[in-house]
Amino acid sequence: MKPAKYRQLTEVHLLHRIWRNELELALQEVNFWEELLGTLNEITVAGAEADTTWTAELSQLHHFRRLSKRLLHEIDTLESEVAKGVRLGRILDAETRLDHQYLRNEMDSFHADFRTFKTDIRRYMTELPAFQ
Repeated sequence: MKPAKYRQLTEVHLLHRIWRNELELALQEVNFWEELLGTLNEITVAGAEADTTWTAELSQLHHFRRLSKRLLHEIDTLESEVAKGVRLGRILDAETRLDHQYLRNEMDSFHADFRTFKTDIRRYMTELPAFQ
């Protein structure tokens, strides 16, 4: 294997490991926020407006859980494609590169959306009477 291809392969694999770790951490954060929301819902129910916001936040948590699991599955699939390409001598072929680019765009979108969600849920939590 040429050194340039080996370096590319290593970089792709490292990036996939980083993404996998970020998604697993996001799943842990989702579990934390879901547990905290459940606890606070038992303590304070302050009308229909708060209940609507609570339901929306819970819905977002479920969305990010499903999205994280889907992206983890896509990373596993792409890793399998890369491994198969190495065995067949087609390291990072055109289709694999397109799949990687798609996954990169999905991860960029996930990062931005999850960061916004965390900011919103923190704001929601701190505005609850239990924290004032």
